[in-house]
Amino acid sequence: MFDQGRGRKAGDGPLTTAALRSLVDRLGDLDADVPDAERIEQISLLESLKGAASGAQARVTVAFDTSQREQQAARGVPARERGRGVAAQVALARHDSPARGSRHLGLARALVHEMPHTLEHLCAGRVSEWRATVLCRETAVLCAADRRTVDARMSGHLPTMGDAAVARTARALAYELDAESVVRRVRGAESDRRVSVRPAPDAMALLTGLLPVAQGVAAFAALDEGVGGDPARDACREPPGSQ
Repeated sequence: MFDQGRGRKAGDGPLTTAALRSLVDRLGDLDADVPDAERIEQISLLESLKGAASGAQARVTVAFDTSQREQQAARGVPARERGRGVAAQVALARHDSPARGSRHLGLARALVHEMPHTLEHLCAGRVSEWRATVLCRETAVLCAADRRTVDARMSGHLPTMGDAAVARTARALAYELDAESVVRRVRGAESDRRVSVRPAPDAMALLTGLLPVAQGVAAFAALDEGVGGDPARDACREPPGSQ
């Protein structure tokens, strides 16, 4: 019998911090002197392990966030200021930037509080953290109830879907449940449009733009014409929207 939420046999004790540290240490000694068929199995199991670790990380992140807020409340910190510093600590623990720490915290909250089926798949190693992120991203404009509906309706197929299919299906369901959310998403995306330029090696520059698709294609065409066609370069370049 298995505990589906945690993916372990009933009766097994919890995985301790010391045991987790030992597991990390032992992965460096993985026996790779095996037949190729077993190597493929190892690759698959390690991929599942990454997903399961991401699911556990989400649960621990939310538990940490909750604990920090409770401690701050006990110290008399105003409600609007509780949780300050949590994302930065999560980022530090994950060896990541503060901005990404906020995204990690937001994803963890969404999975734990609003998307239990996706979290279950993640904890069992059936989906990757990125696939869970795609689903959360595409449902971000929905209310919590509608988000749970999308989570439940996609649950049966999520492990076998590709990332692009997850995004398309989630957007379609979001439109079905709350068409206005699509309008809000487009308006929000257009308000975030921007162009930036950064220096690059060899007296070059990196020009980056986030634009509505029509403006983006027009800008690309104008710039492409301006720099001049290069058959060798064009042969290696993906057309706009191919990803």
